[in-house]
Amino acid sequence: MFGFIRPVKPELRVKEADRFQQVYCGLCHAIRARYGRFYTLFLSYDMTFFALVAGCGRQDTPPPCKKRCDAHPLTRRECAQTEEALELAADVSVLLTYHKFRDSVQDEKGVKRLLARLACRAGRRGYERARARQPEADAEMVAALDDLQALERENCDSMDRPADASARLTAAVVPRTGDSRERVLRQMFYQIGRWLYLLDAAADVAEDMEDGNYNPVVRRYALRAPDLTEIRKPLERTLERSLADVCMAFDLLDAQRDADLIRNIIFLGMPLVTLQVLDGTYQRNGGWGKHGSL
Repeated sequence: MFGFIRPVKPELRVKEADRFQQVYCGLCHAIRARYGRFYTLFLSYDMTFFALVAGCGRQDTPPPCKKRCDAHPLTRRECAQTEEALELAADVSVLLTYHKFRDSVQDEKGVKRLLARLACRAGRRGYERARARQPEADAEMVAALDDLQALERENCDSMDRPADASARLTAAVVPRTGDSRERVLRQMFYQIGRWLYLLDAAADVAEDMEDGNYNPVVRRYALRAPDLTEIRKPLERTLERSLADVCMAFDLLDAQRDADLIRNIIFLGMPLVTLQVLDGTYQRNGGWGKHGSL
């Protein structure tokens, strides 16, 4: 994922802000315990959100524990206790991160491609463990990523086709339970994946045009300059359609835990980031120099 999914802190209650930070830290510890330190370097707010949604069906919230970590070796910080949702999020985080490395090997050039290849090599062992734990999810991700790379190679001038492939990759994170909850979650994360892909493409227009990389927004609207002013309204509408479907899917989930926190992210955070990207004011990590600080 891309770091776009985050809450709007001024609209959070103190306990909700604390809870988000605890889940973020708990996920970091879960990744480290299951896969070592390497993949903790790629921890994101997006996967913290996934962990919250994955566990929102539970009614109980275990009390936080206190642990030290590499980033805070002198003080113990509160973090969520490891549970099934965090373990699932750790597995999914490793799979998505590794496939992002794979995609970068295909998309990037020069030093960036070399770094992506090194990351693939360094992360291969962890990826193999995650694949063994989540074989069906990984198979879906591989198929979706292969389709996406084929569309990028042919320089596809449609936004919907590559966005669909990326959305299928994101929907693959949902566990196979065969019930109505799985269907709702798959629709939710499909639309989140579509939104993420198109928003990331919009954010990268200038860089991709300069580097000569494929960008579906540039191809769809035949952009000659990295200016989104003339296409902002239609681009905003297609992004808003995905967000509306995400909101409807969440309402169907009947979340028992962290509902207000998740609602803040979906109904406030994601629309705000959309507007910031489209008007050029978006800052990664909310303007903070260090990731993980709300």
